[in-house]
Amino acid sequence: MLTSFRKVLNFPFNIGEGNMTREKLEELVKKLGGEILNVGKPVKTVEQAVKATNTSPDVIIKSLLFVSEKGPILVIVDGESKVDLKKLSKRFGLVRFADPEEVKKITGYEIGAVPPVGVEVHTIVDQKVLEKDFVIGGGGAIDKLSKLDPRKIVEYQKAEIMDVSK
Repeated sequence: MLTSFRKVLNFPFNIGEGNMTREKLEELVKKLGGEILNVGKPVKTVEQAVKATNTSPDVIIKSLLFVSEKGPILVIVDGESKVDLKKLSKRFGLVRFADPEEVKKITGYEIGAVPPVGVEVHTIVDQKVLEKDFVIGGGGAIDKLSKLDPRKIVEYQKAEIMDVSK
């Protein structure tokens, strides 16, 4: 089983090629009623995003890429939560975090810049994220963030809503 899991990870195609350029991402975010925040300095962690936006960690979202036996999964959780791998594994089988190279190859973005929309992989949004009127997450570059209504994220990504946090 682990051998086949590893083979799945050797993606023979570049999934990230179908994802959006930063310009198209900005257009999409605006179309969805959101905005791109140019913070002018690298923002890769929840703590840095909180400081840059003067908000609380529960408004910040993390767009985390996982690789499962069934393929890549983009999981969106709030900044105070961690992903419960047991919950994710019940739905997708063996699951692990994607490494930085896989994140870039699959999403087209660096870790810390992955936006919650415009990434062409199966997306899971933790139910806690939907408790907010707006959320702030990756903006396609490490010095940009996106601010969106979480319901628009679910709608655009055709995301599955699940309890995946701990």
